[in-house]
Amino acid sequence: MPVITVNKDYFCKLVGKDLSMSFIEERLPMLGVGWEEKTKSEFSVEVFPNRPDMLSVEGLARAFASFIRIRPGLKEYKALDSEYLVTVDSKVSKVRPYFVAAVVKNVRFTDELIKSIIQLQEKLHMTHGRKRRKVAIGLHDLDKVFFPVTYTTKPPDFSFIPLEQNREMTLKQILEKLPKGKEYAWILEGKEEYPILIDDKGVVLSMPPIINSEATKVEEGTKNLFIDVTATDLKAANEVLNILVTTFADIGCEIYKVKVKYVDTLITTPNLQPRSVELDPEYVNKLLGLDLSVEKIIELLEIMGYSAVKIDNKIEVKVPCYRCDIMHSIDLVEDIAIAYGYENFEPTIPNIATLGKENEFEEFSNKFRNFLVGFGLQEVTTFMLTNREKLFKKMNMPHVEVAETLNPKTEEYCVVRNWLLPSLMEILAKNKRYEYPQNLFEVGDVVHLDEKGETGVKMERRLAIVLCHAKASFSEIKSVAESILLNLGIKDYKIEEGKCPCFIEGRDALIKVKGEIIGRFGEIHPLVLENWSLEMPVAALEMNVSFLFKLIRS
Repeated sequence: MPVITVNKDYFCKLVGKDLSMSFIEERLPMLGVGWEEKTKSEFSVEVFPNRPDMLSVEGLARAFASFIRIRPGLKEYKALDSEYLVTVDSKVSKVRPYFVAAVVKNVRFTDELIKSIIQLQEKLHMTHGRKRRKVAIGLHDLDKVFFPVTYTTKPPDFSFIPLEQNREMTLKQILEKLPKGKEYAWILEGKEEYPILIDDKGVVLSMPPIINSEATKVEEGTKNLFIDVTATDLKAANEVLNILVTTFADIGCEIYKVKVKYVDTLITTPNLQPRSVELDPEYVNKLLGLDLSVEKIIELLEIMGYSAVKIDNKIEVKVPCYRCDIMHSIDLVEDIAIAYGYENFEPTIPNIATLGKENEFEEFSNKFRNFLVGFGLQEVTTFMLTNREKLFKKMNMPHVEVAETLNPKTEEYCVVRNWLLPSLMEILAKNKRYEYPQNLFEVGDVVHLDEKGETGVKMERRLAIVLCHAKASFSEIKSVAESILLNLGIKDYKIEEGKCPCFIEGRDALIKVKGEIIGRFGEIHPLVLENWSLEMPVAALEMNVSFLFKLIRS
């Protein structure tokens, strides 16, 4: 999850009050961010993906000022009318179809503002923008742009001077030679033409989502900005634009609308008007287990930056334009709980009579974990959510269908893992600076689609082991596998040669019981080690714990 670094003095100036570091450290996490670290002049916080509006220092300060009751209630923003026009060519529909924009005037760039905006842009690209694939942002010096601007596509041999370069390069050269081009070329892979933003005098502004042009570069003396957002999703594009422009508005800048002309329609962006959500007080109290009055609910909503009024037996809540995470009334209930303070909830014992005992499978899993510690292995616990690159590309494995999250907030965690070994390889990759041997295991759940490829999924518990040291070998991991089986009383197993691409050929084996594959082990292939930047040999094992449990019970 994204971590932002905040200058304390600048933060306090935006909040409107001189606050001690200890007060910030105590109160800020209660707003729903994770405290990371602090120095004398700065602190770092982890911002959860559901609150992209707090990825800038300005947005964080706005939320905190409301939370500690310095400036509670809805903050309204206004975008002024203008004649700025962008024409969207029909050719972009097959490449990157959506475009929104805004103009920001009277910007006074300081070191802290520059750091904050760069940080905000980078974090939005990584999270809401899905590494620029879904949304990409461009900032340009408005005074160097001649309207109307056209958003179109150009062939690979079209050229312009990219940002921080001193000569023209073709679009193909940009993708193949520049660092940003190589990093994000995958987004435009397979396209015959590439997106280009060009002004009325033929000056290129940018090549979305790759790089801006040197011609409209934002410099220290820039006073006015033209902000463009290109996307594959119009809703996400508007959300990102609103977060950006309200950040500038919070420091006194003026926001102007831009007319965007598509082939068959004309839209004006940004739309900074709050939207209304109806909230039932009974629904709030039922979910929270409280007995809050309507007046108290309204007060708590104002603490979280909303405005609210009672209409009949309901509450009409005005949601600010930058709160793209509010999709249902349950989201408002969560904010009411935050404003009320989780520390103020009183725990109660449910009035239910039950006879409880540990689940038999969980009991087996816990004993199994304790048993594995006896092998000199260290237990780790990793996330069930991951991404395809770690599951398949880095492991040199063919891609298969996996369960996906419906609306992931970050590409880092967008699918559910279907095996454990990639998670342990990631742990090894992050701990290279520590001494060896590093012998790890995890007993955890995986999910895979049913064999017929239908929408059904099957959850399975597995064991994964990695042995990482200078002499890690096939024979060592084989002895571990056989010892586990024999200690569980499973003697009728067979070990056969395997053909898994993540293992070295000839040092790869399958474990079969009653004709069914229950696991595999071997030496990790050098290509996989290189993909994870590992320099030590690794021997690995993965077994089906769910199947082992059934065998033992039978």
